[in-house]
Amino acid sequence: MATTTDQVKDAIDEGADAASTGIIEAADRAAEATRRAKQAAKEAVDSGRDTLEGALICAKDMVRANPVMAVATVAAIAYLWGRLKR
Repeated sequence: MATTTDQVKDAIDEGADAASTGIIEAADRAAEATRRAKQAAKEAVDSGRDTLEGALICAKDMVRANPVMAVATVAAIAYLWGRLKR
């Protein structure tokens, strides 16, 4: 026959097991959420990099096709920027 002390000890062990299981499940869910967030961030960075590379290629092609217009545009932007900074 189990004594009160044994019953309390068993109840504490069961509670500890349940808590341990809950903590492990929460940690697994957090790890999965972190993995998904990391993957989403990686995809966003890759997409941004691809977009930037495409824009740079387009800009290079535009400068090669119209070099005088490109220089005039840069000069106008630099002039306006200088005027705004005063």
